Amino acid sequence: MVPGQPSLYCTEHVSTEEEATPRIIADRFEVVRVLGEGASARTLLCRERQQDRQVALKELHVAHLDDWKHLELFEREAKVLAGLRHHAIPQIFESLEQEDGDGRGSLILVQEFIDGASLGDRMDNGPTLGQVEVIQLTLGILDVLEYLHGRSPPIYHRDIKPSNIVVRPSGAPVLVDFGSVTSGWRPAAAAGSTVTGTFGYMPPEQLLGQVGPTSDLYALGATLLHLLTGRSPTEFPFDSGRIEVPDDLPASGALHRLVRALLEPAPNNRPASVKEARAILLEQTHAPTTALAVMAAGPPAITGSDGPQHVDVGPPPREPDGAYRDVYDLLTQPLSLFNGTHSPAGIVLRTLGVFAISAVTFGVVPTIYYVDRSRRRKKYDEVFRLGKRTLGTIVAVTGNQNQDVYATISFEFMAGTVKCRGYISYPIAMQKFLAVGDSVPVLYLEADPTRSCVVFRPGTPGG
Repeated sequence: MVPGQPSLYCTEHVSTEEEATPRIIADRFEVVRVLGEGASARTLLCRERQQDRQVALKELHVAHLDDWKHLELFEREAKVLAGLRHHAIPQIFESLEQEDGDGRGSLILVQEFIDGASLGDRMDNGPTLGQVEVIQLTLGILDVLEYLHGRSPPIYHRDIKPSNIVVRPSGAPVLVDFGSVTSGWRPAAAAGSTVTGTFGYMPPEQLLGQVGPTSDLYALGATLLHLLTGRSPTEFPFDSGRIEVPDDLPASGALHRLVRALLEPAPNNRPASVKEARAILLEQTHAPTTALAVMAAGPPAITGSDGPQHVDVGPPPREPDGAYRDVYDLLTQPLSLFNGTHSPAGIVLRTLGVFAISAVTFGVVPTIYYVDRSRRRKKYDEVFRLGKRTLGTIVAVTGNQNQDVYATISFEFMAGTVKCRGYISYPIAMQKFLAVGDSVPVLYLEADPTRSCVVFRPGTPGG
C-alpha cells in the first residue's frame, strides 16, 4: 500500500450493509460480501455463476483515483500474478474492465478466494499463536519468498505484514495482497517517487525507493516481532536507529536470533537470502532442504528395529483394514495408547486397558483420546486412501520432551513442479528417530497438496 492511503486490499472482514438484491458484476459474479475496502478499490467475495465457485474480486474504480500511481500498481499486480504458480500465492483467473451505468469505468481482478483468517485477525480475535505454529508459518513464508526471489527477474512483495498472511484451515500460510509488488530488475528511473509498503514493517532502504531480497526479509522479521509480542513494530523503541528487539522476546534461541538478524537496519547485515534465514531458524546449514535433494540422496535415513520404518505404501485406493492398517493406525492414533497387535489377545489387552484408564480418570482420558482420533481421521483419511506417493525431507522437528505430548514434524516435498510444505504431529518420543535432512515417505492429494502427511510403519509390533 501507499503510506497514508487506505489499503487496496485486506483480508479482514469489513461489516457492510448489502443491498436486498445481490449486485451482479460483469453479468457473472454475484457479490456475497465485502472483504476489504479502500479509498478507490475494494475486494469482494463473489460467486461466479457459470462455474458455481467462490472467487475474490478486486475492483478498482478509476473515477475515484486521487493518485494515478494506484492504477500503475494495480496493473502491475495483475501482470505479475498472472505469471505465478505457487500454492501459497492466490491464483489469478482473469482481469477485465467494466463500465458502470453512469459511464465510469473500473478494473477488475478475479482471484482465488483463500478460505482462512489472516494473522491480523488472529492477533485481534484469537486464538493466540503458539511458538511451534509461528515457526511453521515462518518456514511457509520463507518458502514463498524463495519462490518469488528466484524468478527471472526476481519479484519482491514489499508489503509483508500480519494482515497480508492468510492461514488456510490446514495451517498452511498464503501470502496475499500483491498491490505493492515490483520486479527486481526495473531501472531506478522507472521506480518513481511513490513509496509503497507499511510503516513499521518497511526497511529503511524501501523509504528511499530501493528494494532487494533482504527488504522482504526485514518485513518478515517485523511481522514475527508483532506475532510474538502482540505489539506493532512501531511501538518498540527506535532510539538507536533500529527496532530494539527485547531481550526477553518469548521465542526460542534460534527464532530470537532470526528476528534480530532480519531487523538489522543495514541490508548487508541481514541474512542475504531466504536460504541463510532458514539456516538460522533451523540451526543447520548443510542438510538438504528440498525433496529433489532427498530423492537424489539415496536410501532413506530412518531405519532401526526399535524405531519407525520407512514404508512405500502401494497405489491408491488403500483401505485402512488392508495391508497398511498399522500405518493408518500410527497416522490416526499417534499416541499409540490403545494401538497394538490386531490379534485377539492384543484386542483384549487394549480393551482392558481402556476400562482401567477410564475408571481411574472417570472417562476423561479415553474421551479426549477418541475425540482426537476422530479429528485425525477426518484430517488424514482421504489423504491416506487416495494420496499420491512421493519422497520428502524433514526441515524441522520441534517439541519439548519435558512439556509436550506431541512433536511437530515439518517436511517438504515436490508436487509436480511445485515445492510444498506439510506439518504433522507425532508422539514426542519420535524426536529421537527423526532429524532435519532425513528423507520421509509422503502422501499428498494432487488436487490440494496442502493436504499431506508422512507415513511410517511401527518399528516393533504394537509400537
